[in-house]
Amino acid sequence: MAKTDLKQADLDHYRKTNIGQALIEVARDFQKGALEEYSRVGHRKLQSSHQAILTYLSLDGTRLTELAGRASMTKQAMGQLVDEVERLGYVERIPDPSDGRAKIVRFTRKGRMLIKEGTEIGEAIQRKYASLMGETKMRHLRDLLEELHHRIHQKER
Repeated sequence: MAKTDLKQADLDHYRKTNIGQALIEVARDFQKGALEEYSRVGHRKLQSSHQAILTYLSLDGTRLTELAGRASMTKQAMGQLVDEVERLGYVERIPDPSDGRAKIVRFTRKGRMLIKEGTEIGEAIQRKYASLMGETKMRHLRDLLEELHHRIHQKER
């Protein structure tokens, strides 16, 4: 094994102060809390991987290829997720009226109820975070994250 100058203390410090790691940890906590609450209200088979569909599927439906692109996944991987979520009854595939060969993925009635519950769950988690750090800091954090997101995506265009 090759020797490096990196010490464990340096690596620990990097992990502790790295913004990417902090964002991942907060996102994991958010997702864990959301899944626990979904399960509590009856959506016991919902998995964290299904969030890619719930997060990026438009209310009026989305083509599978576009959905995969939004989630930065392959069409095949997204197709497998859609199959799973379709079996759970949250989405369905319908013919695309503009292209008979293509399919649109859209929420079922059960899926729309799930999304409504999900927004309530997400708001509750955000209120919990605000209670931990204060409303002003929470608003400021949200504003900074929105600005960073906007600037990153503005640069990609």
